Order: sequence, then C-alpha cells, then structure tokens
Amino acid sequence: MKAYIKINTLLIWLACFGIIGLTACDKDDDGNSGLVELLSFGPSGSQHGEEIQFIGNNLQKVNSIEFVGATVEKAGFKTQSNELIVLVLPETVEAGLVKLITTDGEIVSKSPLNLEIPLQITGFTPVVKPGENLTIQGKFLNWVTEIRFNKDILVTEFVSKSVNELVVTVPMEAQTGEIVLSAGGTEPISVETEEPLEIVLPAVVSFAPLPAEREKEFTIAGTDLDLVKGVLFKGLTSPITSFISQSETEIKLTIPAEANRGVISLVAFSDVVVESEEAVKFVGDLDPLPALAYAFYIDALMNNWQNWGWNTTIDYANKDNIRDGEAAMKINYTGHWGALKFANNSVSLANYTEITFSIFATAGTNGKRINISANGAPSYTITLEEGKWVEYKLTKADLGNPATINDLVFQNFDWTGTIYFDHAGLR
Repeated sequence: MKAYIKINTLLIWLACFGIIGLTACDKDDDGNSGLVELLSFGPSGSQHGEEIQFIGNNLQKVNSIEFVGATVEKAGFKTQSNELIVLVLPETVEAGLVKLITTDGEIVSKSPLNLEIPLQITGFTPVVKPGENLTIQGKFLNWVTEIRFNKDILVTEFVSKSVNELVVTVPMEAQTGEIVLSAGGTEPISVETEEPLEIVLPAVVSFAPLPAEREKEFTIAGTDLDLVKGVLFKGLTSPITSFISQSETEIKLTIPAEANRGVISLVAFSDVVVESEEAVKFVGDLDPLPALAYAFYIDALMNNWQNWGWNTTIDYANKDNIRDGEAAMKINYTGHWGALKFANNSVSLANYTEITFSIFATAGTNGKRINISANGAPSYTITLEEGKWVEYKLTKADLGNPATINDLVFQNFDWTGTIYFDHAGLR
C-alpha cells in the first residue's frame, strides 16, 4: 500500500548535560575526578539503524544505555572509550530521556532523545465495524500519537502499538474514508492512506408485521443493527431513538401515530443514513388511486410541464408523505397569493371529463382555501382538510369548459403554510 509521507530532516544536536557525582574520590593528576559525566549526545535527526554518539568523561564505566523502548548492552557498543560511546539505534527506540547504567549508578539525560521517523503504512484491515479493532501494518507505528478517521474523528488511545503493527478501536462515529496517522519526531509528520477504510453500516433485510399498525410494536430484521442510533419513518421530523429491544440482527420499537407509509431510514452512530428497499404500509392506508389517463404530476413533473409559480418553495420528489407512487410534491406557500403553476405546454380536453389531484393539508391549514384556474379563466375554490389525503375531482365546467389547458394554477388565499400535492392529471 502506498502512503504519502512528509519528512523534514533537522540537522540540530540535542545538547544534554548531566554531571552527577556517584562516589567520592580523589582527583587524578590530570584533573579528572573519576565521575561519569554525560556532556552531549546526537546528532538530532538521526534515524533508526544509524549511529549515535555519546560524549562525556569516564564513559568506560557505562555497562548499558537504556532508551525508551530498547536497551543496548556494553557488548553492543560499536566504540567505547573514556570520552566516547558509539552505537547503532535499535528499531524499537522511541522518544524520551536516555539512561546510562554505570558501575557506580545511573545517569539520566536532561534532554530527551528525538529522531527523524520515516513513518509508513503497508496495510490495514480493509473493512471494519465500528466498536471493533482495526489493525494497521507498517514501520515505526510505535511513534504514532493520533489517528484521524473521516469527518475528523480523532483517536489518541490505542489497544496496542509496536514498530510494525498498531491496533486501535474504531469509534462508533467513524465513516468510510481515508485515515491519517500522525507521529512525533524531530519534525511531526502525517501519513494518509491512499485507499479508504470501509466502515460497516447497518442494513434492513425485512420488517413485520405488514401492513404495520401505528402505535403498535414493529420489528426490523437486518444486519449490524447494533450500529443504529435512530429509526426514521416518513412523516416524522426526528428519528426514534428509544427501542423496546436492540441486537445485532433485530430492533423492536413502537410506531408513532404520525408515521406515514414509505421507506424507513436507519440512522447510524456515524450519522450516515441507510434506507430500506421496501416501503412500510400501514393498516388503514388509502387504496391506490385509479390510473390517470394523462398526468401533470406523478412522482415528478410529467409530459414536459414546467412550474412557473411564485411565492412558493417546492420539493418535487419529497418522500415524507405520499398519496400514491414513490414521491409527492411538498409545497410551502411562503407568501399570500402564492401559486403552483403548470405552464409552457398544452393539452386538449376533448377526450377527458375531469381534472383530479390529491392534497394533504398540514397542521394550521384546515379550512384554508386554494383557487384553481385554467388559462386565466375564473377560478374554482377548494377548502383544505387538515391531517388527511383528500382527492379532489373537478369537471371541465368547474374550470369554465376550456377546450385545452395551456396553464393550470393552484393559488392560495391570504395564508401561508405547507401542503403535500400528488397524483395530478386528467381522466
């Protein structure tokens, strides 16, 4: 696996001075007290497998040198004299203070050792479930201080670390994407995986009973359902987060009275939303509407009609509340005398007898009125019925007996609010 590596080499020596009296003794004729002294070590910016030097006095008394993560015994020194010790840095050495073990005691450096780290990622578990462990292979992974998952989910505690392997528990909030490993050293570096880490998501296999019943128990069967923090039904503004029971393969919940038919959405702890393939249908739902001979709208604008309306915001593919098919218009009348206007087309009414459409009026719109007009002729007024789908059927006479429809307008009176609009056309 390739990784992008940014490494800067600093050519600086870390001076580390420590003069610790270990035993009382007379000065030698040349002025040497006989005490072990560590004056400096380096160079800084060295890498594992390279030589490092320790400079001081009476270093022949040093029996071993302890680094964080490794110890080098006297027999492993390349050079040892009164003033110099040279050794090769083991791969397992990490940043930290250095300890010289002498015949008279211990000397600890005043400054920490730091190195240039050629951090590498050579492989990792490609698919992992949140809450379970991710294993990463590479080089110098024991220097890693943090892992950043997609969406800036940061982890600084690990299950285990070694030079060639790092194990970390994947956060429940993690999403599919590249991961970034960061490490210290003489210059902090980051390594990003070229391939994304795939995070397991929950999935719906089936649900029961069908048809479902509002305010009754409902069972969702699937896979990895323990990753679900909420279930959203159409018609609800927020997901259900309190379950009767939850396991990896099953969720039991009570369906709210406000739920509408349609697909259900599983909201994972990562906030990724997974929809069911099948729609939930409820006891008491309306029967399917008779087919339209000609359509202005069925799940989308049909037959090249356009909307030239005003003072509205419209979602043409809304799935929150559907009368028939797969979608309905969600129309928000944002100002008085706003309109949905089917325009820029024409249809002859010679072979049709009625104009039909269905409306679901939301809370606060009961008794409000909408004018329907064709081609600018006098309008026909309907009254909204809140909280249910109503199919309206208008005759050609209701619209002034036009021979063709060049435009069809649905204009609110002096009110604002939201309706759902579906299955509009001719029979």
